[in-house]
Amino acid sequence: MSSVQDQTEPRSRRFPRSKRSARTRERILAAATEVFARQGFHGARVADIADQAGIAYGLVYHYFDNKDDILGAIFSERWSQYVAYIDEVGRTQLSFREKMRRLVHFWIEIYRREPDLMTIMINEISRSYEFLESHDIGAVLVAFDAIEAIVRQARDDGEVHANIDPQLATYVVLGAAEMVLTGYVMGTLPRGDPEAYARDEELLLGMLTDGLASRTPSA
Repeated sequence: MSSVQDQTEPRSRRFPRSKRSARTRERILAAATEVFARQGFHGARVADIADQAGIAYGLVYHYFDNKDDILGAIFSERWSQYVAYIDEVGRTQLSFREKMRRLVHFWIEIYRREPDLMTIMINEISRSYEFLESHDIGAVLVAFDAIEAIVRQARDDGEVHANIDPQLATYVVLGAAEMVLTGYVMGTLPRGDPEAYARDEELLLGMLTDGLASRTPSA
């Protein structure tokens, strides 16, 4: 007999019962990512997602309640992966600059490899008050907490200036990264080759770390 939790849990939160079901669910999410990026969330229909996935329209509803549920699944699953990576970097013994280098590379590399995913993360999630108001804001803020922990540790170690407010610095770091990624998504920062992205990484890294660094870092 199913528990009360099983009965009330949204479809997108349930574990597929078989490998085939898991593949179908991932197929739907991948198709939705392409459709949302191309048509926008409000312009997309569940039928469009089914067509893109090459499955029957009704099958989508076996896994998700509606397209809002699909968008929520894309966010919760990918965002948790992002936060896990930031936490992983934060736990290393690397210098503050090297930690930031890895994060900057991570953010830009995600766009290069998965531009559709980054498009909906920017357009339909991070810049959507409607989405943020209807979802747990705490799930978003854990990324801020992870960056703040990195800055705070660097300040305690003397790598970041003692007068730096870690919380404010976190908003500066994530805000700068988001604006660069927004430029890529909107096409206002056109980049045509890996070297251009690499230059952006170095420039962004320098701006983020040099402004925070202590003038007399500890040995």
